[in-house]
Amino acid sequence: MNVRSVGVTALAIVVITSMLTIWFWPSIQEYMGNNPFWNGLSDFTGEMDVSSTESLSEATDDPENTILVEISYAEYSENDLDRIEEFVLGGGALILTDDYGYGNRVAEKLELAVRFSGQPLLDPLFCHKNQKLPRVTDFDSELTEAGIEAIVLNHGTALLNVESQQVLARSSAESYIDEDEDETHDEDEPKRAYAVASAVPVGSGTVILLADPSIFINSMDIDGNRAFMAYLMETYGPDREITMDTSRLPKAPLDQGKVELERVRERITHPYSVAAILGGVVLVVFRPWQKKEAI
Repeated sequence: MNVRSVGVTALAIVVITSMLTIWFWPSIQEYMGNNPFWNGLSDFTGEMDVSSTESLSEATDDPENTILVEISYAEYSENDLDRIEEFVLGGGALILTDDYGYGNRVAEKLELAVRFSGQPLLDPLFCHKNQKLPRVTDFDSELTEAGIEAIVLNHGTALLNVESQQVLARSSAESYIDEDEDETHDEDEPKRAYAVASAVPVGSGTVILLADPSIFINSMDIDGNRAFMAYLMETYGPDREITMDTSRLPKAPLDQGKVELERVRERITHPYSVAAILGGVVLVVFRPWQKKEAI
């Protein structure tokens, strides 16, 4: 084997090893479905068979058979907002979760009165460990009948302008919105119950608004959080495919590499690509252009 062949072989080994490492090494980025650590969604996506996609167009092409989960941590283009609107109006179930991101852009597009406060909801009395982890025990009657007794938020916010019949869960009367974010209750910050989950019918579909995306993460399997999520999926989208739009989530280089590898995988598994690859293999193996010399 000559030096050139050795170099090519070594390069191929390095590339393949790198690709396998990127593909199989678990993510540590927040809200990633293949992140098995405290801030990931591996438990949620595994238990509820949630698929992930970077393509909002793919996620919204079958509204009547899809639950779309949006964690609104990046700005939406007008085209994205139009797709989400068409999805919901066409019968889709949208779970819109946010705390301090861009969820209100979607709410505005859908002409909802409900808004995310965008400021911390604190509860010094009814909480898990500290006031930044409010424990919610006031539910819609159907949730109570389903056996949901409590859920816990993690640095969440509150929903505003929610009609009483649209409230699924609300905080205690001791909670308040920390408008100046000093973690101290001030006189101009009224203590009262705030909606943290709401279901609003829109067109032929439904929008479920959650004031804390952290309810999904692995470490928040606390009280009735998992049962609450299962209830939402079963009530507003029985037998539907659950798809999470990951295009608006922050990504580390490892996660971006996984996205690119997935795109490559989708391309090479296309029937035309498979045919081209097989054709190339045949040409390399049999080399029909090379004729044997006469002896």
